[in-house]
Amino acid sequence: MAENILSHEADNNALPPCPITGKPALRRIHGVSARTIEDIWRVGQGVDVKHLFKGVDRVTLYESPTGLVFFEPRIVGDGDFYEKYYKKWDVHAGLNNVSHSRVDYKRSAGFIPPGAKVVDVGCGPGVFRHHLPHAHYTGLDPYAGPDVDDVVIRETLEDHAEKRPGFYDVASAFHVIEHVPDPRRHAELMVRLIRPGGMLILAAPLHPSPLTEIPNFPINLPPHHVTWWNPGAYRALAAELGLDVVEAGTLAPSPHQGVIYWLHRLLPVRTDKAPNERYVAHRWSWHASIMIAYALAKIASRIKALPANARPVDAYLVARKPG
Repeated sequence: MAENILSHEADNNALPPCPITGKPALRRIHGVSARTIEDIWRVGQGVDVKHLFKGVDRVTLYESPTGLVFFEPRIVGDGDFYEKYYKKWDVHAGLNNVSHSRVDYKRSAGFIPPGAKVVDVGCGPGVFRHHLPHAHYTGLDPYAGPDVDDVVIRETLEDHAEKRPGFYDVASAFHVIEHVPDPRRHAELMVRLIRPGGMLILAAPLHPSPLTEIPNFPINLPPHHVTWWNPGAYRALAAELGLDVVEAGTLAPSPHQGVIYWLHRLLPVRTDKAPNERYVAHRWSWHASIMIAYALAKIASRIKALPANARPVDAYLVARKPG
């Protein structure tokens, strides 16, 4: 449990440090009982996360001056959680099925020159490789399943950065940084892996976006997502690491994110806005709303394509290591 919690749970009078800069948070958004989050995961996803919240009564959401929104304490899933969760929802098979149409993959491949050595951190089954026939791909994931081949190394980022500093031309991580308790350290280790002049590529769920306007959305809560990103937060991260920003923006949604689009659109109730801003709460109207809308969204996403003007749900960064 000590590894899961980076800092003590701050009270209302002491704002915790930003995970990027270490400076005090800009504001407290709201708190929520750990029991509520446990129940949302148990009922909404069929996954028991109670053991991860042992000794924690309350989780609080804060906003950093960088624009990053983060939970305290930052309780993240362990290997047992991800093994059960991914198996239950067949996540890796789903990633394989949609890899060809992912906007983040296609855009990132355009930044990678022929012959480049690429390390893809938190790669899962390593499907980004299908967009890189022109490059040398290495996947890195300590929780990689048994069915991946030898291009995926089952090793922690910490260990790999110790063994191969400056070895790669590009280090990428797609929908990974929002899962880790110390995102700055995670990015620092990725930067250690790339040579001077090499590139760091990151994609993560965007805030504000339709994703964060869905109330009580399990996948956007601890122990799955513990930080919510935007271009400003990415620019701040790049500045802290001494990187030159090539692009910091948002991405159009990928076809497989159609369920999020339709879920958001069909919701009769969405998250509250300021001055009573709230994203997670035990409210029966919210519980009923998301259950009904999700059932309809599954149908809608199968028969209707994403509209061209669908709002982004991903933040995106490409930054270059000086030299």
